Amino acid sequence: MNQKFPIPLIKEDRISKLVEAMKCIDSYPYDRDKQRICILRLYPDKTEKSVFRGMIVPTLRYLGLIVGYGKGIRLSSNGKITIEGKKKGKEEALRVLQTVFLEIDKKTFGFVETLKENKKVTVDNFFELICWKSEEMPKRQKKERTKRWLRALEGCELIQFEEKPFIKLDEKNYENAEEELNAKTKSRLFKRILFEKYNSLPLHETAGIVDIPLLRELVAMGFYGNHNMILTEFQFDQLLQNLPHVTDDYVISLGQPMGAEEKLFHYKGNYYRTLSVTFFKKK
Repeated sequence: MNQKFPIPLIKEDRISKLVEAMKCIDSYPYDRDKQRICILRLYPDKTEKSVFRGMIVPTLRYLGLIVGYGKGIRLSSNGKITIEGKKKGKEEALRVLQTVFLEIDKKTFGFVETLKENKKVTVDNFFELICWKSEEMPKRQKKERTKRWLRALEGCELIQFEEKPFIKLDEKNYENAEEELNAKTKSRLFKRILFEKYNSLPLHETAGIVDIPLLRELVAMGFYGNHNMILTEFQFDQLLQNLPHVTDDYVISLGQPMGAEEKLFHYKGNYYRTLSVTFFKKK
């Protein structure tokens, strides 16, 4: 495996704690004080600095499960559908978690791909399979970062620690999550749900311009709530990239960000933050 990017330090690798922390953020979007109080209740006798600012917020941000800073912290689209799955029970919570965390792994870590190629390895052998040449840090720290993400993957049952210290991929759960990440299965519904959610917004207040991160969330919730289909952020972007932007019926216009922002949409070599649609009445 050629690890292109530094592995982020996941300071909380217990899936149950991450989900509960996301529930706190979902309950109090844009209210940092209430988010902090709620999350601190999950960690008795811990300080705000060590838990909220030092552990939970950095971990959820590294994983792309929250967006915003300061008083603007809220769940991302992937974070939102993770919490929606939790509301439906354990089995559904795992289904969504496995899909979202497989997408995160593909984008940031690449551990599942390595385990696909190496069916059963020890933790130490797995570490040797990772190419760390781009990272200048002590070997102990590299190992700790590897083990933390492996524990997170185990927590959502994408991998198994079998006859420790051996680890292997959970083939069935992996295959199910891989199928959930197939954007082609959502292509037929995508345009309709995208335009429905776009038109549901108060467009007169924004001159028709809406944030793409908001549309990601609304469309994902439309897929999940009405069709029980998991639409992750990467799938949304794939489908929006493939959707014709200029037709006889509509024109999709994209707006570039004013500065450095999160969760931008990449299209034909540029990054965009906003979207607007002009519809043409049929004659």
